[in-house]
Amino acid sequence: MNLRPTPQDRVLLQRLYRLSPEFRHWLQNDYARSKILRTRVDSIARQSRPPAIARFAELTDDNGPWLVETRRLKRRITSRIYGGLTWSEVMRLLHQCQAGGVDLGVFLLVQDWRKSGEASPALMWAGLALLDSVLPTGRRRLLRHLDQALAFVRAYEDKAARRSAVGYGDWWKSQVLLHILRHPCDSYSTRELKAQLGSLGLDISARDIRRFCTRHGIKRDMRAGRPSKPIKCKATPGSQ
Repeated sequence: MNLRPTPQDRVLLQRLYRLSPEFRHWLQNDYARSKILRTRVDSIARQSRPPAIARFAELTDDNGPWLVETRRLKRRITSRIYGGLTWSEVMRLLHQCQAGGVDLGVFLLVQDWRKSGEASPALMWAGLALLDSVLPTGRRRLLRHLDQALAFVRAYEDKAARRSAVGYGDWWKSQVLLHILRHPCDSYSTRELKAQLGSLGLDISARDIRRFCTRHGIKRDMRAGRPSKPIKCKATPGSQ
């Protein structure tokens, strides 16, 4: 395995060092002072398939208590407060509706890159991964998706054009998912979702709404009769 850094590696590391105060602090303090840490990082870097590292603490022995506490909290607190789905699951469905027929990974890369205004090291790595999936094989499918994603994101900036670009079918589904994110509940009545769509000028049949919820595992409130009071759900920090 060739461990010699490439020019792209150097550019990414320089950018990461410049943009991340946390990374500079970690290098200048923890990494520089701990031989054990340097040995561990070197061992991970030399693996052909290194493990995913989300926090600097995961590289040290101090990460154990944090992992134990995280597992304990996950057992106590359910995150499936969006009709039986998690925030990430609803967001993935939303992105799929927004992307339409465009490859989801390419769509998110274009959207996040344009939104940030300046490429982060993570976005640059994703861009290199895209090129690596195209250049060795010569397959241009993802490049076509890249062109489509760019056209879509430009259209997405205007509300009228966004609705046209997404398409009627995916547009109303996006609005259902946005309502779910803004109003976390154990379940949602078809009447509630249909009324929300109606307020946006969308006349979607109850059958289509039920089919959409069933297909994606969104729990429905199927209690008979009209609720005497509107269902009030406490918003969560992640729903803002």
